[in-house]
Amino acid sequence: MTKPVIQSIFPTPIYTTKINRGFTKQELQFVKEQKKHCSNNQGNINTKDNYILNRKEFKNIKKFLDKHCKEYLETIICPKNNIDLYITQSWLNYTEANQYHHKHEHPNSVVSGVLYFDSDIKNDKILFSHSRGYQQIKPETDKEKFNLWNSGTWFFPVETGNLFMFPSSTTHQVETKQGNNTRVSLAFNTFYKGNLGENASLTELIL
Repeated sequence: MTKPVIQSIFPTPIYTTKINRGFTKQELQFVKEQKKHCSNNQGNINTKDNYILNRKEFKNIKKFLDKHCKEYLETIICPKNNIDLYITQSWLNYTEANQYHHKHEHPNSVVSGVLYFDSDIKNDKILFSHSRGYQQIKPETDKEKFNLWNSGTWFFPVETGNLFMFPSSTTHQVETKQGNNTRVSLAFNTFYKGNLGENASLTELIL
């Protein structure tokens, strides 16, 4: 009997990499100072400045993220026309012990990302959820046999320096924070710049 082959179609790309250096004293001091200028979020706090990557202290961080936005665009999206994927809003998140980051998506954005300035790989993770909507018939899954096809959620451990990028429509969250460190992350949204379609096919959109 021929062994069946299971194919995955329309997968969700989760782009992961790590900054190839430690954060500078200036960058870390800036991150520490910004905690004084935050507002309450659902479960944790984030900076009032929602364009934090425009600050001079993050000049080199911005270059690093711009590089990977370009890599994501050219590797995953592969546009026909000459378009860019540029960062729009950006902000810092601070999550203390017993705090969390609510389940959410990022509207008005193409790709979203998160860079970790302080994270404990033993306790910290990012959790993604499958947006299947209501399922009328759903048998219980053997917890010892969770896989990419039967799981409704999937998590990745995160450590300091990790960068994750994913489609902005992907549901994600941070469960209740364990451990003693303050989990600090920089989140950002992106959008297209350029010609997304073609004039002849009546799909042209110039941004």
